[in-house]
Amino acid sequence: MKHLKIKLLLAMVAVMAAFSFGLKSNAQTLSKQSVPDISEFQNTLTKPTAKLLKGEAGGVILRTGYGENRKDNHIDANIRAATAAGLKYGVYQYGQFINAADAKSEAKATYNRAPHAQFYVNDAEEYTTTSGKYATAVKEWATQMKKLTNKPVILYSYRSFYNSYIKSSSGYDAKWIAAYQSGQPTPQDYALWQYTDSHYFTSIKQSADASRIVTSKHSAAWWFGNTVDKSKFTHGGYVKGEMVRVKEETKFYGTSTKIDPALTKTNLKVGAVKTVYTGTSNQVLTLYNGSVVIGQVRAQNIVASYYHASYVTKVKVTNSKGIYTYLGGKRQHFYKKGAMLKVSGYKTLKGYLRFVHTGHKTDLTTNKNFVKWIKN
Repeated sequence: MKHLKIKLLLAMVAVMAAFSFGLKSNAQTLSKQSVPDISEFQNTLTKPTAKLLKGEAGGVILRTGYGENRKDNHIDANIRAATAAGLKYGVYQYGQFINAADAKSEAKATYNRAPHAQFYVNDAEEYTTTSGKYATAVKEWATQMKKLTNKPVILYSYRSFYNSYIKSSSGYDAKWIAAYQSGQPTPQDYALWQYTDSHYFTSIKQSADASRIVTSKHSAAWWFGNTVDKSKFTHGGYVKGEMVRVKEETKFYGTSTKIDPALTKTNLKVGAVKTVYTGTSNQVLTLYNGSVVIGQVRAQNIVASYYHASYVTKVKVTNSKGIYTYLGGKRQHFYKKGAMLKVSGYKTLKGYLRFVHTGHKTDLTTNKNFVKWIKN
């Protein structure tokens, strides 16, 4: 949420002294998902990318303009794409008001550019008033917006600027602060924290400003209405480092490109995991073939995952039909469901990782659908 060199100004927040918005600080919990705010500085949203973004972030914040006279070049297209995809959005307008009357006019312009937004943000981060007090103009913006909508009205700023020129959030429903730092800012008296200007969003394939919702009173539902029904996204649970196999005909996430059929016949390593609600998956996995990045796939495209860590020394048979151990590719011993087997090390057989069974040196499956690791 910047204009030209404003990024440099906001980046200074990390070393600025903390200030208070005047509310009592309470311990609060941050959501894990990052919410983007985007403008003409990013690519225009399309219906497909907006649909993917819906699963990744749950919502988006769009810029309506740079003051009243400078409409954002992408706002109309972004709103059309978000609406078509069912992606809920709030909007912000970068304030350029020169007095209280002008602030009132800017609020009207913000609303008119996005009359169906979930919330409206006054981006107050640059001193532009030439008559009257800046703080008075900021309050007038909220007063006018409240006359136009019953949706939440939000004040955005960075801390030192607020402390110097605004000093009160009277008339606003919540505060959104910019503080580019690793730790959550204190006092925790805000509802949204913009923590970076360079979070990479898988869905839109680029970096953008990103914020985290401070949950409790101001939950994701407060910002964006109905949130994702997570019960519908049942495929997931994978962790970085797992070995997996991918279904044939799998398409890479967000593309129409199919995976090389040869790669569906080898174990691939999960290099990264991202929470994204898409299809029937709650995860998107970045897969590696050795040290080579293959691409990203949805969790629903995984046939099976495999144990491959050296610390696994005992497994329990979980397959209802039991399993066999093998020697030289030939069946040796049968074990029913519930049987406990000690294992030591691994071997590779026709591209598959196999446990070496302690004792008679046969091998057995490392497929997590058939055996379960028993921790000592």
